[in-house]
Amino acid sequence: MFHQHFLSAPGTDLGPLDSGERVLWQGRCAVAEYAFDEASSLPRWTLPEGTEVLVTDRRVRYTYADDSTVSNGELFWLWPQHLRVQPGNREVGRNATVTQIQLVCNGPGGSFPALVFAGGTLTSVGDADRLANVLRQAIARFRVENATEIGVPAPQARMLSRLVIGPEFNNFQGGPGQTVTLLGAVQVPAPEETAYEPDPAPVSAMPVSGTPVSAAPVSAAPISAAPVSGTPVSAAPVSGYPVSGSPVSGYPVSGSPVSGYPVSDSPAPVSAMPVSGDRASFDRPGRSVDAVRAEQARRAEQDSRYAEPDLASRAASLAARVASLVSASEDPDNPATRSNNLSAYLNADADPGAPR
Repeated sequence: MFHQHFLSAPGTDLGPLDSGERVLWQGRCAVAEYAFDEASSLPRWTLPEGTEVLVTDRRVRYTYADDSTVSNGELFWLWPQHLRVQPGNREVGRNATVTQIQLVCNGPGGSFPALVFAGGTLTSVGDADRLANVLRQAIARFRVENATEIGVPAPQARMLSRLVIGPEFNNFQGGPGQTVTLLGAVQVPAPEETAYEPDPAPVSAMPVSGTPVSAAPVSAAPISAAPVSGTPVSAAPVSGYPVSGSPVSGYPVSGSPVSGYPVSDSPAPVSAMPVSGDRASFDRPGRSVDAVRAEQARRAEQDSRYAEPDLASRAASLAARVASLVSASEDPDNPATRSNNLSAYLNADADPGAPR
């Protein structure tokens, strides 16, 4: 959200002028704050043409009061960095613009908030030029007279003294306008942020289900065992067997029986028994038989990993083929003996005439 640098908080009373403060100009005009660092920015706030404006040798003050509220603010001469008179154009109707006096300041974070005066007593460009001359001389004289306190170096103080006696603003309707740079400007302080007030009742101190937090031991009741809706976990049956009617949050898990069976009869330790209702964690008929079957299946799985059935079948097939060849070689009248005689293959070098 954007900051408002030059408008006081609602209900703030600026009080009377300081001792020795002199009034240089007084009138009525519209007042607004713009962000000159944003292109085509809209005004952050506006006050109508009936706003009372008071220019002194130290600051400019403005106050607008209606039937219900009072809006006011001020701009000290420490802050303006540029002073510009922007004449209105010569158009009429919706395209017409009014003459403005712009006091541009150097804000925090590279921002350039500006205080703009227009309308009201400033009916013509000449009226705006006269007020701009008063503002320029007041700002320059204030910084020259307080150069030591502000920290303005001597070269800048000499240039500021020239603005006191320098040429005045002289603009015309539809003209380009004039801008004067004011040396020795101090950065506008950022508005004070509203301090954050924490909730007096932190969320961690409030129970979730309406039961005090101290009723459930931290080590015995995990987060998943605490129902958010307020219904105890034990109200839901587990594996078809009703659990004890006492809610889990009322007793520690390590000391409460599960499904009516004592803790010592359970083969698994209490710390390993989940509250969510796992079937393997409760005793039931036929559980030992299932354990034996599971052990047999595990051993069969291990045997299948180390056995080589494919190699055994290939060896048996090769043995059957060798036996067939040997039996065929015993019949010399068999025509297939010539092609299936193992001795012919084994003694091929000794008998060149043997078939290959």
